[in-house]
Amino acid sequence: MFALESFDLGVYTVGSWVDRLRESTVIVMGAGGGGDVVTAYTFCKVLEDVVGTRVCVPLGVLWERWVTDPYPGPVPKGSIKNAELRECVWVNERTYVTRGKHSFKPHVTYVAEVLGREVPATTLEHGVEGAYKCFKELEDLYGEALLLDLDVGGDILAEGWEENLWSPLADSITLAATARVNGLVGVAAPGADGELPQSLVMQRISDVLSMDGYVGVLGFWEHHRAFYEGLIDRVKTEASRTPYLALKGEVGVKGIRGGSRVVEVNATTLTVFLLRSEQVLRINKLAQRIGHTRSLAEAWIEARKLGIPTELDLEVIASKKYGVGPEASPDWNRVRSVLKNQHLKTS
Repeated sequence: MFALESFDLGVYTVGSWVDRLRESTVIVMGAGGGGDVVTAYTFCKVLEDVVGTRVCVPLGVLWERWVTDPYPGPVPKGSIKNAELRECVWVNERTYVTRGKHSFKPHVTYVAEVLGREVPATTLEHGVEGAYKCFKELEDLYGEALLLDLDVGGDILAEGWEENLWSPLADSITLAATARVNGLVGVAAPGADGELPQSLVMQRISDVLSMDGYVGVLGFWEHHRAFYEGLIDRVKTEASRTPYLALKGEVGVKGIRGGSRVVEVNATTLTVFLLRSEQVLRINKLAQRIGHTRSLAEAWIEARKLGIPTELDLEVIASKKYGVGPEASPDWNRVRSVLKNQHLKTS
């Protein structure tokens, strides 16, 4: 590990947030779903190397994309095998999920395999309260802790009604939980999930900057490519793959999600912006409404009241139209068109 002080930067001074990132246990939550834990794991290496963070713990979110978990909604605790179930789910290298006749390893299991130890995760079936209780458990375990809610792509900065927004619910739940403990939001690889375009994410970051919500910017260094290798080809995440592609020099426009979206991979893909959760909350209208929800259903109801379509709506429509399980192969552009038409009829 090499700390930032080992470089002769001359003007470098330690600020309060740098102190906290160095001295506290930093919990890096993969905000937007199962695959974000891969980047949370790698960003822990960035914090250790560049800031000198002493203890960094990746925290997974157990809501996998359909390609891994072809059933609607986050993974229920009752479906998780070979894991210790407390407020957090303590995932190890043998942990798997059974849904119907289908079994799979969540992304956080692969991170546990690489680290050789248990990795905490939260299932969003208990809404913001469940994510909050998981963090409090980690705080009791590690002492002084700082929660960093890391979203790959940046749709955590969505108001909720943007044209290209596909999955605002998981981001909003984790953001609301993070704001309850005055944590930080990290936006990694702007635009990498093919939802908000990179230009709009950068504009929203500027909006947070104008609200005095900017903390700092870090990024992936060339040697962090090694932390992706051995892991990235074993998992199905596409958003978390984009920093790895950039580190390999594979820049340009890439199709993801079966061609339903495109992302731009460039130098900006290697950046991680750190923002105050309070100011990000001022942008995200859904997160403002769900701060004390105790179930996914309550959060979903609030989204419907606001007229915000979510990934849960998409998955429910897909299950009704195409069925569930590994044989189900939804046309996501068609599913999204159905959802938009339903939304127009009810708005």
